[in-house]
Amino acid sequence: MEVKGIDWQERWSIGNQLIDLQHQELLKRLNELVFACTDEKMVDYIPEALSFLVNYTVTHFDDEEALQKECGFPYYKQHKQMHEKIKVKVGKLVEKYKKSGSSIELRDDLYRVLMAWLVHHLEVDDRKIGDYIKK
Repeated sequence: MEVKGIDWQERWSIGNQLIDLQHQELLKRLNELVFACTDEKMVDYIPEALSFLVNYTVTHFDDEEALQKECGFPYYKQHKQMHEKIKVKVGKLVEKYKKSGSSIELRDDLYRVLMAWLVHHLEVDDRKIGDYIKK
């Protein structure tokens, strides 16, 4: 599987500075983590990157959910459920790393599961929040 980094696209902005900056940071860190899985020079970075990803994701989801409540976003419960599901997936990937270490398989899973989810979430689910806020 060919893995390419994903650059931030302005079309993913929801119009809230905090949330948009968090999305950019998540994307940046996830790119770094995916490439660290197969780069001998960066292998020591992986535990720190996974820990950051877990903690930052929780912070980001809390902030995003607070924004949804504040503005009365009608799909808050469904959106929160999506967040809970991805937390479980992140946890499974962390466990996989703890059991097997860094590998091409882990890199591919991170890319397929987290990168694909993040891009879809930005383009579809978070877009709804941005559209709602703009109204």
